[in-house]
Amino acid sequence: MTEPLQPLWSDNLDRLRDSLVAQANRIRTGSRHPTIKGTSLEVVLRRTLRDYLPGHFTIGSGQAANNLHAISPQLDIIVYDHSAFPHLAVNEDSSVIICCESILAAVECKTAWKADDAVTHFQGFCDVESRRHNEFAHTSNAAAYFVVVFEPATVNPEHLSSLQDETRFVGVYTINGNSSWSSPYQRTDFAENRGNALALFLQDILSDCMRKGQKELGTFTLAHHVFASYFGGESGGGSRGG
Repeated sequence: MTEPLQPLWSDNLDRLRDSLVAQANRIRTGSRHPTIKGTSLEVVLRRTLRDYLPGHFTIGSGQAANNLHAISPQLDIIVYDHSAFPHLAVNEDSSVIICCESILAAVECKTAWKADDAVTHFQGFCDVESRRHNEFAHTSNAAAYFVVVFEPATVNPEHLSSLQDETRFVGVYTINGNSSWSSPYQRTDFAENRGNALALFLQDILSDCMRKGQKELGTFTLAHHVFASYFGGESGGGSRGG
């Protein structure tokens, strides 16, 4: 009796996970400087997302701003819709500042899990991104937030309580530890999952980005109206009384 074939997606991502773990180990061994290690891991993960996400989504790094002139913390990886919303700034290192209305997901790439750092960064990001222009204020437009950790980690459920947000998908993934914790859109509880954490991360970011889909349908009129508010052309207004 022949054994059932493993789905192509799963089989391929098992090999990809092994490759990413090997690259992370080489980076960790080859450099003792935490900034260099972190930057190298970001590059590896950005390249992976460019390979696997549909071409409609732009993958970059930088910051998100809102029309109240607030700017988010630095974001290791951002998935956004560049087909309708222009960049606010492009830096010499190719990092960008984008309209928060265009962002679909933010990804923090870490060598090790540090709960306090993750919570501080998450809250700083949400404080800016949640104040979207009132045309995009609906909770279904909220950007997902993911933390990808390359070293094995034990995540205390109490730490995840500070990452709860029913307006957005939130997930934590340990690539080398084969564990992940996810809280989908419209839920606040986190479910722990065992298995290929890279595959689960790609599955989750794909499903949430594709759920939100294209940011601007039809003409560019709505996008222009929102973008003009960044420069005082329109009265913008955020989702919380702006």
